[in-house]
Amino acid sequence: MNKVQIIFLIAILLMSCKENSKQKNTFEKDLEILQNIEDLIILKNNEAMIAVSGAYQGRVFTSSSNGLKGKSYGYFNKALIKQGNSNNNLAGLGGESRMWFGPQFGKFSVFFELNSPQTDENIIISPDLNSVLFELIEKDDESITYGSNLKIRNSNSYVFDLKAKRKITIKSTEKIKKELDINLNEYIKSVAFSAETWIQNIGKTQWSKEQGLLSIWDLGCQNTSPNTVVIIPTRNNLKTVTNYFTPLEKDRIKIQNNVVFYKADALYMNKIGILPENCMDMYGSYSPELNLLTVVKFNFENEEMYVNSEKFQSNPYKGDVINIFNGEVNEELDRNWPFYELEFSSSAKELKPNQIMYHNQTIYHFEGALEYLNDISIKVFGVNIDEIKI
Repeated sequence: MNKVQIIFLIAILLMSCKENSKQKNTFEKDLEILQNIEDLIILKNNEAMIAVSGAYQGRVFTSSSNGLKGKSYGYFNKALIKQGNSNNNLAGLGGESRMWFGPQFGKFSVFFELNSPQTDENIIISPDLNSVLFELIEKDDESITYGSNLKIRNSNSYVFDLKAKRKITIKSTEKIKKELDINLNEYIKSVAFSAETWIQNIGKTQWSKEQGLLSIWDLGCQNTSPNTVVIIPTRNNLKTVTNYFTPLEKDRIKIQNNVVFYKADALYMNKIGILPENCMDMYGSYSPELNLLTVVKFNFENEEMYVNSEKFQSNPYKGDVINIFNGEVNEELDRNWPFYELEFSSSAKELKPNQIMYHNQTIYHFEGALEYLNDISIKVFGVNIDEIKI
C-alpha cells in the first residue's frame, strides 16, 4: 500500500468515525434504549416526533424534527435505563421536559428534612416523585394526558396532598407558524410540543406562606455543543443575574441590549436565574454546530410570589422565573451531567382545598439553514444570530 492509499484510507476511517458519532445521537438510536421503559409513546406530525412516557409522570424524553434518522434533541439518563431500575428512580431520568416542584433550597425546600443541613449529600427526593406511575386520563393522535395523586413533604414538615395532571401535545407546522408568527420553508425542519401541568390541593387545609408553598417547576435537559448559547430577552437592561453553585465566570455571560447570553456547553457546572420583574414570556438557545435554534414560550403570570431556591436567602418568595443549568462531566466530583437545562417555574399560590394551579410551556426546535434560522431569531427574540456569541 503506497502513501497516497494510506492517506486515503485514514480519511475514509475518520469520515466513518464522524458518521458513527453522529448516528449515536439519532432519534432512532435513542428509541432503542427507550424501548426498555414503561408506556413509551411516539407522538408525531409528519417528520416531527417526540418520545413520551405518560406513566413516567408525563415525561418527554426527547424529540426530532427529521424523523427517525434526525438528531435527538433531548438528554436522558441512558445508563439508568439500561440498568433496569428506572421505575424506582424517576427523579434521575432527566428528559427534555419533566414535572418537578420547587423550591430546591431554603426554609421551605422540598428536598430536605426538618433541621437537616442543606448540603448535596442530604438531598432527599420525595418518594412519590421517584416511584409513582401516572395513569392514563385521555389520549388522541396529537396528545396524551396522565395523572396521579402525590404527597410532597417540605423541610418545614408540611405535607402537600395534591393531584397532578400532565398533558403533552405535539404541534403541527401550521400551529408553530401561527403561535410564533413566523414563516417556515423546506430549508427548515421543526418540531414543537407543549407541556401543560395542573396541580390541585386535595388536602383539607389551605396552603399558606407560613407553612411553605410549591411552584410547578418544568425542567428540560438538552443535548449541547461547544458553542451553544442561551438567549434570554429581558424587560430591563440588566447588570447581573442570579447566580448559583459556582462563581459565574465572565467569559460565560454577556448582557447587552436587554438580552442575556449565557454559554451552555456542559463544560462548567453553574446556574443562573432571572427574577420576575425582568422576565418576558420566552427564551431559548442557539447551537451553530447543530444548526439548531430552540425557542421556549410559557404562561408568565408576573405575580408576586415565586419560590426562592437560593441556598442562602432571606425572602423565600423572592425567587426566579427562568433558570438555566449548565452541567459538566467530572469524575472526581461524581458529576455526569453532559447537558444543559432550560427551566421555568410557575408562581406560588395559597391554594384552598380543591383549588388548582396551572402551568404551560412550549418548546420549539428549528434545524436548518443559517439565514432562515436568523429570520426566526430576529422575529422571536429580536436578535441577529451574529450577536449570539460569547
